[in-house]
Amino acid sequence: MGLDVFKERKTIRKFKDTKIEREKVLSLIEAAIQAPSAHNFQPWEFILIDEKETKEILSSKMAETWIKNLKKDGKPNSEIEARVKLSKERINNAPFIIIPCFDTSKVEKYGDSRDNAEFIMGIQSVALASENILLKATELGYGVLWLCAPLFCPDEVRSVLEIPENIFPQEILIVGVPDEDPEKPKRRNIDKLIHFNRW
Repeated sequence: MGLDVFKERKTIRKFKDTKIEREKVLSLIEAAIQAPSAHNFQPWEFILIDEKETKEILSSKMAETWIKNLKKDGKPNSEIEARVKLSKERINNAPFIIIPCFDTSKVEKYGDSRDNAEFIMGIQSVALASENILLKATELGYGVLWLCAPLFCPDEVRSVLEIPENIFPQEILIVGVPDEDPEKPKRRNIDKLIHFNRW
């Protein structure tokens, strides 16, 4: 995997109506679990969704919370309806969904301030595994849309997918064959963001 894969990876929001075989998705998970993890605890779990009914129930349940939050933010009804409709359509029509999760029971617990560091290390470990999914998908010619929505409604996601309390859903990765070729946003110049030895 050369640098080109990193440069080619970009967010895809439109997908072809092409079924993604489970075997192909499992190759993405194989790539994910090669990621490093804090203490080598490998605190990741992955929920794979290809059932239409499950996608529809999940999108509706998540939308309930989002609507409440948007109303609390004072957004007009027309904007709320448009944003929620688009979000539900993305999930409902997703060729395949991967939900990387953090198993909080896998990290050390000290009963002091170190617990927060351990929790963050667990989240970082799952993020590293997720990045492997994005890169492997790009290498295979797939596109991925990364949605952080579960962080705002973890209980709703847990209830629909019957996730145990110690499992923290981190994100939704929509995987499919791209039906667009958007321009990748420009990256910050490396000279502007590196600091040798000190800030």
